[in-house]
Amino acid sequence: MDKAEYRKKAKKIRKELDIDGISLRIQEKIQQMSSYIEAKDVMLYYPKEGELNLLGLAGDKKDFYLPRLDNTDILPCPWKCGDTLCLSRYKILEPYTEPVSAGDIDLIILPGLCADKNKNRLGYGKGCYDRFLEKCKAATIFAVPDELIFDAIPVEIFDKKADVIVSQCRIIL
Repeated sequence: MDKAEYRKKAKKIRKELDIDGISLRIQEKIQQMSSYIEAKDVMLYYPKEGELNLLGLAGDKKDFYLPRLDNTDILPCPWKCGDTLCLSRYKILEPYTEPVSAGDIDLIILPGLCADKNKNRLGYGKGCYDRFLEKCKAATIFAVPDELIFDAIPVEIFDKKADVIVSQCRIIL
């Protein structure tokens, strides 16, 4: 299968899952990970329909950021619960706050559709996070339902792996 077929398959599988329950279990796993415990500045993502919702992490004593897109460049913007968000052209809620340097972020929780056992991840096809990850040294966690971890997915030279894959059932280091 090619990337487009994996995206289609992942979206179909995801529709059948208890995303709220899986989100909560993954959030609890992340909160116990040393990379999360030690991080001061954490970038989350605002979930689109069907995506895992890990915004509950924002109740922890850390500084949180959400991405804002400038064309296809990700800008990490400070965010806390209750801040006003605007709807982007990609139909994603984004913060109004001024962006910080990518180097200010300690840990990035990545969005996406599916992954494989080698920590490769498949997003929505724009490559925004791949380009962003080249600019920062932050550790990365890709949270994904276990049902969307495949043996292998197609990978191209510019695709960036996650440091860790976390599902409701396992952690792949």
